[in-house]
Amino acid sequence: MSALSSSTGFTGRPNLRHYHRIPVNLEAFLERGGEALPRCPINNLSRAGLQIECTPETLDQLVPNGEPVAPQMAIPVQVAFTVPVGESDSACIRARCDVVTVRRIARDCFHVGMSFAEFEEDAVPMLDHYINEQLSAGV
Repeated sequence: MSALSSSTGFTGRPNLRHYHRIPVNLEAFLERGGEALPRCPINNLSRAGLQIECTPETLDQLVPNGEPVAPQMAIPVQVAFTVPVGESDSACIRARCDVVTVRRIARDCFHVGMSFAEFEEDAVPMLDHYINEQLSAGV
């Protein structure tokens, strides 16, 4: 895994406002503590992190016992998702993320913000390429 290189603030974490967030319709495969969790849709994506949408049951698995969620007390999660590359190919991006925000959207819907901590293999250039393509297309 390679560490995320980015602008950091006083906390040593990337300043998420330095990155364009793009709306996406991708599926996240999540794992916490070696346990696979239900798949969740990814709502938006940036070079610094992503936001998923999940049910209360999935949130309980991500954040057991209502652990506090804050950048200084981040909860580690393994995330994998596939992005389209060109007309007919795709690339799998795998990363260790930290859960940094949780927002209740409705009774049965939560938005969970995660920042990228480490990427596997050549995921950073693939992510950059995908985001650049989306931004060029006017997303």
